[in-house]
Amino acid sequence: MKKTKILALLLAVAMIVTVFSACGAPESKGPSGGDQPGPSTTPPSQDNPAVEQPPEKKLDPITFTMFVAGPGEAPPKDNKIVQKIQEITGVTIEFEFLVGDMEQKVGVMIAGGDYPDLIGAGQARGRFLNAGSFAALDDYLPNYPNLMKHFGPYMDTLRSVAADNKVYILDIWSREYWLNDGQDDFYQADYNGPAFWIQKDVLAWDNYSNPTKLDDFFDLLERYAKANPTIDGQPVLPFEVHSQDWRSFCLKNAPQHLIGGRNEGDVVVHPDTLKVEIYQNKDYARDYYKKLNEVYKKGLISPETFSRNYDDYLATISTGRVLAMFDQQWNFQDGENVLVSEGKIERTYVPIGVSFDGTVVPYNRVRNEGIIGGNGMGISVNCKDVERAMQFMDQLLEEDVQKLLYWGIEGEDYYVENGRFRRTPEQKANFDNPDWKLANAGQVIGDQFPKIQGRYSDGNSAVPTTQPEERLANQFPYDKEFYQKYGFYTKSDFLPLMDHPGYPEVWSIFSTMEDDNVAKPIFDQITDLQNRYLPGVIMADNFDAAWAEYAKRYDKVDAAALEAEIERQIQARLKK
Repeated sequence: MKKTKILALLLAVAMIVTVFSACGAPESKGPSGGDQPGPSTTPPSQDNPAVEQPPEKKLDPITFTMFVAGPGEAPPKDNKIVQKIQEITGVTIEFEFLVGDMEQKVGVMIAGGDYPDLIGAGQARGRFLNAGSFAALDDYLPNYPNLMKHFGPYMDTLRSVAADNKVYILDIWSREYWLNDGQDDFYQADYNGPAFWIQKDVLAWDNYSNPTKLDDFFDLLERYAKANPTIDGQPVLPFEVHSQDWRSFCLKNAPQHLIGGRNEGDVVVHPDTLKVEIYQNKDYARDYYKKLNEVYKKGLISPETFSRNYDDYLATISTGRVLAMFDQQWNFQDGENVLVSEGKIERTYVPIGVSFDGTVVPYNRVRNEGIIGGNGMGISVNCKDVERAMQFMDQLLEEDVQKLLYWGIEGEDYYVENGRFRRTPEQKANFDNPDWKLANAGQVIGDQFPKIQGRYSDGNSAVPTTQPEERLANQFPYDKEFYQKYGFYTKSDFLPLMDHPGYPEVWSIFSTMEDDNVAKPIFDQITDLQNRYLPGVIMADNFDAAWAEYAKRYDKVDAAALEAEIERQIQARLKK
């Protein structure tokens, strides 16, 4: 049974190659508005009258400014894909990525009303939304066929995040397109959400174990660190706990997953009843932080972990000496990318579904139900030309443009064989190099705007990393052997797949909640308590006393009001 998934993928690749060799690309099927298995959903611009464009006329060049409320780096002006996008659209984007404290930067921007044309709202979505920073887009969307096709089935979801029921934020993730040909599952993206992430070498050293019980997980870290006290000449760091700013979910969120919960943020939602409870002062949270206190006293957690800012955290991970952490991969991926570029594949990470009793739980590996609302970007009220900005995003959703952004230029960055997009090892190595990628690829642009995920209408994957042939042929030799030991073919297989519960993750509800909502100050109060006191609880000489003092502070928290409001919002957004 362990080989089932590998054999299934091999058979799928063989079928794909056979079909495309014999028949060429499949015919595009008409849209139905669906996003999951069922009637076919095909991406825009491929044999679809709804997205046919009038003959193109040369557009005057225009430059839009864009603030992105997260770290990053703008591609250089001589980036070949950036130049191609400028030729196609006439648009230049001048990016400003967040440097320093997000709250301070956003607060100054809102106070002065000094907005760029476009805003990648990130974790500041609620602040921008409640400050009236975004232009409403309801009247514009019907004029842009690619955007309307992309968001049409989710208009209610887009509107649900605003108090006046208008569209202000366009989600940039999770709009997936599938062909429903029996092969879609092999194109699913790798898991990058919350988990206890552990280095592959630690598991390999332990005879390819899979420590899903919390005690066993930390026991393995202790044994490995004792046998390997240094990595590349530096002291090993068995477990990191990032606790700064909004990224403190690394510190806070593990208890909900240890009891089998989804990534809701600061509450647990019981799946059978949809009843909500805060978990921060519950016994199961106490059990987790008691374990962290125990391993801290053993030296498995360095006190320096609580003073590292985000850049320091990434830099520490990039050294290869951090064995494990509770985190989401997208949050630490920039540090892991350095390890990949240096060929230290054994020092990269896989997710373990750790629980208290060892039951394997899915964490947030959930069947995608489409966009969640509020998770994206918006056009500011100061935008110099809203219609042109909408037209730009509409053009970006053309399949050929998406391929340019994520695959590159045919013949240079990939080749086509029997209709299938492929890459040589050299081409893959280029994309694995962060410096080359910034200078030569279009992902920085693509990642800030609405995009096609899943598959194109010609059957190819929207991104190289989920093309089945690519996964097999260009998988690192270390990874190929590592996953075969488990009968897996990607890191996602460490976690079971759960069905979507039918409502958006609660963190997304919190993140766009209006400032005068009864739950908002309570949520902020809980967040402050965790960030302020939990590091001290973990490092306390007397854990029982420290926990009792911490838990007593929740006596002044109106948890019932918050829980009731979240239950109300879940019911309002529940897919019937």
